[in-house]
Amino acid sequence: MDYIFDELSLSIVSGRELLLRVGLAMLFSAVIGLDRDRKKKPMDFRAFMIIAASSCILAVMGQELYADYAHVGDPVLVDLSKIISGVMTGIGFLGAGAILKRGDDVVGTATGASIWASGAIGLALGFGFYLLGLMAFIAVSLTLIVGGFSVRTVRGETDEERGKAS
Repeated sequence: MDYIFDELSLSIVSGRELLLRVGLAMLFSAVIGLDRDRKKKPMDFRAFMIIAASSCILAVMGQELYADYAHVGDPVLVDLSKIISGVMTGIGFLGAGAILKRGDDVVGTATGASIWASGAIGLALGFGFYLLGLMAFIAVSLTLIVGGFSVRTVRGETDEERGKAS
């Protein structure tokens, strides 16, 4: 079994580390996505998982590219911040697709923000920042859970009912 992981190793990230990073990104985003899915929101949990796993892979790829070309010098510039910027901008477009105006109400903002957060969690884990990924996951999950109770208490309607209102 160790042989398989040795063969999966990249320059910076081992096979085990890669599986851990991608696995955590998928797990964390699945929990967030299941909250949205359970409340019948526009995007199901699979989209969240795909976004987080892909973001994680792009972060790892950035690290690997940086390591592969670090010795070359001036001709090759690998800027990891551009990976973060590009990924988060692209996911912003996906999140915007979840936001709809229904009558006087705007719905889907929490789903759009959750999609964007799943990408950020994937990037954090992909770059190996486990504590940042965990903290983001906890913050987003608590916001969705506590926010759902707050909507019910303050507005007298559930998240599901609000999403269906016209």
